[in-house]
Amino acid sequence: PLRLREQRARLGNPRRAQIFRGQELFNNTNPGGRSCNGCHNSANNGTNFNNLLFDIRTASAEARTPDLPLYTFRNRTTGEIRHLTDAGRGNITGLWNDLGRFKTPTIRALAARAPYFHNGIAPTLESVVRHYETHLGFVFTNQERADLVAFLKAL
Repeated sequence: PLRLREQRARLGNPRRAQIFRGQELFNNTNPGGRSCNGCHNSANNGTNFNNLLFDIRTASAEARTPDLPLYTFRNRTTGEIRHLTDAGRGNITGLWNDLGRFKTPTIRALAARAPYFHNGIAPTLESVVRHYETHLGFVFTNQERADLVAFLKAL
């Protein structure tokens, strides 16, 4: 049935076909072994249905933009150091494992809410996708990236 829907979409409207391909990428595991739907799994809004918090490296020193502060956190037990722009849930709980964790926001009407992420480090939806590639191991071709962005814009 999906192949038939895809064929109909391609015949009728190339833009719809692109959105369909992007939806398939969002909902399925990509070659890097990752899935957008793993965190954005709540039907019809894209939040996380268990209200889990995730560290998607948006507060990491590597993702930092020049306008954001950089804080140093040291684990008193292990001596481990983390450099973050925001402690995330760790600011509330004081737990090391909660550092950099944030709520998965809804992705409905996503295109209207730039900049993206809690700290605004991604000015475009393409930069959101590239963040996931750079910091979380997602793998997309140029075509797949464009398809995924088209899907996200259509939400």
